[in-house]
Amino acid sequence: MVYGLSEPIVTDLSPAGLRTRLRPFLKRGLIRGVPTSWQLLQGQIEMAPYVVMPDKGDRLRYAGAPFGHPILRQPLLLAEIGLDHLRVGHGLGARLDSQLKHLAFVSHEGMPVYDLQLLQTHEDGLERLRRFFLAIDAGATSEGRRHRRLAELIIPDAAGYRARFTARGGFIDRAARFDYPPPSADFLRPELSSLTGFIDYCLERFDPEPAGTPLWRHAAHLAELSTRRLREAAIR
Repeated sequence: MVYGLSEPIVTDLSPAGLRTRLRPFLKRGLIRGVPTSWQLLQGQIEMAPYVVMPDKGDRLRYAGAPFGHPILRQPLLLAEIGLDHLRVGHGLGARLDSQLKHLAFVSHEGMPVYDLQLLQTHEDGLERLRRFFLAIDAGATSEGRRHRRLAELIIPDAAGYRARFTARGGFIDRAARFDYPPPSADFLRPELSSLTGFIDYCLERFDPEPAGTPLWRHAAHLAELSTRRLREAAIR
């Protein structure tokens, strides 16, 4: 439980539920439509290795923190976030409280556009993040103090990290204005750096339904998607 939040264990990813979740981006023309579950599955399988494998800035972001090393921090994150920490891919099935904790205890380089857009699919998601971070800074409750200690174990200058979100004109204010920076030149797959980019990629790249294709071809197709990052790494 996070400061009074109570979220369902399973989020609604039905076509109607997904359309509701994505409405903020549909209204502003930031996505072309709503992908099918089959398109999301294909995109998630392709995205997973990019989420799981540490990027080249991982060591620098955690340098100096007592539990910054991946082997040391992962058990702490799993204990605090729960099984949602093991989710890989699009993240639409994760609970809101898990997403808040992910942003609090996992260091991000620059503005984490994808994660902030995920929060925007929840009612008052961005303001809940602000309240969560400010409660950690205040340390007025035992839970807030515990979260502050945990963040300091994992993230160097954890207070400064949170301030980048909560400051006037910071990441939360920018996301509320739908003011997102372009993908970093260092990002391997720009289309996977934001939720809106991922949604449009799924719509453009993948067939909406698997009907009419033998099962073995689906298995081969999904296996090919799951190994794309490994093949890219070999080329580099």
